[in-house]
Amino acid sequence: MILDRYIARAIVGGTMMSLFVFGALFTFISFVSELQHVGMNNYGALQALIFVLLNLPQLLYQVFPSAMLLGGLLSLGALASTSELVVVRAAGISISRITVAVLKAGFVLIVMVALLGEFLAPVTISAAKTMRAEALEGRVLTGDRRGLWSKYGDNFVYIGTVLPGVQLRDVIIYQLDSEHRLKKTTFAGQAHYDEKEQLWHLQDVTNSVITQESVKSTQNATETWPAMVSTDLFNVLNLEPEDMSATELWQYSLYLDENELESDSFWLAFWVKMFTPLTSVGMLMIAVPLVLTSSSRSGGTGRRILIGIMIGVAFYVLNRVINQMGIIYGITPVLSAGLPSILVIAISLVLIRRIR
Repeated sequence: MILDRYIARAIVGGTMMSLFVFGALFTFISFVSELQHVGMNNYGALQALIFVLLNLPQLLYQVFPSAMLLGGLLSLGALASTSELVVVRAAGISISRITVAVLKAGFVLIVMVALLGEFLAPVTISAAKTMRAEALEGRVLTGDRRGLWSKYGDNFVYIGTVLPGVQLRDVIIYQLDSEHRLKKTTFAGQAHYDEKEQLWHLQDVTNSVITQESVKSTQNATETWPAMVSTDLFNVLNLEPEDMSATELWQYSLYLDENELESDSFWLAFWVKMFTPLTSVGMLMIAVPLVLTSSSRSGGTGRRILIGIMIGVAFYVLNRVINQMGIIYGITPVLSAGLPSILVIAISLVLIRRIR
């Protein structure tokens, strides 16, 4: 329908404008914050700018629900200010029909945020932290947290995956002799660092000793290593749960549960990602009654922007408080992650029903 396409273009355009504003603001703030590290080893202004730009997709993902609210207020507000919404309602188009048109546009944006959070943001933030770690620490690093090479002494270490909590998966240690020939390889399915003992604990270990005559392999359940990868790197390379994709969070949470380790923060981050599209829909739906109930009163774009910012900030704070309270009081992660989204949807439906 022509009306659907017209409203969709307005909603998508308004949301893109909001994302641009948010992106420019956060880029400037983050770059200024990074300037305090400029000059450390190989970390210069260019590296700081690249780091900030690579973090931008993750920042945009986090503010996407607020951007949809602000975009909806701006786009629908523009239609209301030119009396286009008045004409639409006078032509017999119901509030429900207008809301459906808005939600169709929201579906396109939801697909966008899902792709952003699952595929683009985890990759770029991983690359950002790897680049920053290499520049700040001045160490040899190649790859990222899903394929990292490091060097200590005459040994080379390949790390398949870097996980939060100084946890590693699929570790291969290549040991060279004095003539730089490969003499031994050590493969470990998992590894973690014990700060008290200052040792690396390797699990599911396979050692292969290489000689000119043969290759001999032995297997051990566990081994300890005094040095393998500098733990200083994890201060800048390690990712927070919200920086991981939903697939990674699911797999790692199951791994923690299987090993009877604390997993609530990772399950919470997983369910927050699952509910982000629903939250975005709720925020967009709130824009409909806010615009339609204020179109006949005084107030323009500045007023709508202020309302959008206030609601966005209030939701952000409420969401964080409920999430953290869930962890503190042992509330099921799916409930503490989903409650803010359910509240937003419920409030939007109540406000829409009150429009006459």
